[in-house]
Amino acid sequence: MKFHGLTCLFFILYFSSFGQIKNKKIKSEVQTIILSQSEEKTIITDNPVIDLSTQGNHQLSFDDLAMKNLTYHLRIIHCQADWKPSSLSEIEYLQDFNDVPIRSPKNSFGTKIPYLHYQVELPKVRISGNFIAMVYAQRNKRDTVFTKRFSVYENAITVAAKISFARPNHLRNTHQAIDLTLLYPNQLMLNSDDGLDIILRKNYQTENWLSKIPRAQINGQERKITFPFYDNENVIPGGNEFRLINLSSTQQKMTFVESIRQSDAFTEISTMVEVPQGNYSYVQRPDFDGSFVIDHYENGNASVASDYIWCNFQLKMEELADEQIYVVGAFNQYEKSLDNLMEYHASKQMYTKKIRLKQGIYNYQFVSNKPNTMLEGNYSQTENTYEVLVYFRKPGDRHDSLLGYNKLIYP
Repeated sequence: MKFHGLTCLFFILYFSSFGQIKNKKIKSEVQTIILSQSEEKTIITDNPVIDLSTQGNHQLSFDDLAMKNLTYHLRIIHCQADWKPSSLSEIEYLQDFNDVPIRSPKNSFGTKIPYLHYQVELPKVRISGNFIAMVYAQRNKRDTVFTKRFSVYENAITVAAKISFARPNHLRNTHQAIDLTLLYPNQLMLNSDDGLDIILRKNYQTENWLSKIPRAQINGQERKITFPFYDNENVIPGGNEFRLINLSSTQQKMTFVESIRQSDAFTEISTMVEVPQGNYSYVQRPDFDGSFVIDHYENGNASVASDYIWCNFQLKMEELADEQIYVVGAFNQYEKSLDNLMEYHASKQMYTKKIRLKQGIYNYQFVSNKPNTMLEGNYSQTENTYEVLVYFRKPGDRHDSLLGYNKLIYP
């Protein structure tokens, strides 16, 4: 069966927006989707980026709380820079066959909520670019369980970038800015910025902060590309450090835990009561820039020994009548949905939300469905991780290659 036929059309229309395939969890019983080199005490980021020359040691894992022991399969889909599926055939971008079976799940042990833990090695690809890991059940692509983005890069273009305070006085305390230079090799025919696509991501999220990048200035003699930012196109809100909750133990209170409630069927942990931070001065706090770690404090085998618990998030403030407040982080792909929509309790003057999470350490933030800087605030001192991804469609190619990548920690 050719995937780029009716099945692909169905998939795009049903699970994507305007042809873009996003990180999406379709089945609620599937939890803790991880694409990483390891999931044991490793910081798990969203939208991972892999070096083409060192690929082959990444794993895709997830838990099935339905305990039905279904047969799952993994399919890799190649996408362009805008995350729309390309027209390439599988043999053009994969080294092996597609439709990889995911067999022999491991049973959880010592947990109140049982689950099956699935793990499969990510197939190697032939080319750089954007890819989707699509998992579906019973060999039926219409029964898609989830989709997960990842990118593979090659070091053909050197990305020289620097993050600093925003220069305008009115933005200096709240925003950060990037200066960007690209160095390209002689064999890369680049006479204009046609075919060049540059993405700037903050804290591993999908949003591109250089959506209004100016025309590039190309110095053919020095093989250098620069970008003159005349109108603050390179300025980014600093945001704030992420909040943290340590759920690695159900026996003792860890960092920022207010209470632990045990029952025979489940464990509930409440966070310390939080307040909006936008009206306070900046306070430096260590965080994972929105990411999380799967960890079991009393047992080292976190992938199958960590229990699923109900985490009760608490935000004390007056109700925002025309806004909806959500709890977001890499653990839910920063998605604003009913699963993480907070409920207001007038008697307590507090927003709360219970979310089921696997034991570990989680970063999170409170966000609104409308522009709102009061909840978290913007500070130019905030430590952030930035990623620069440089795509280029070579003459004669039908796909966008990811030829340059750089990750920067500011400050």
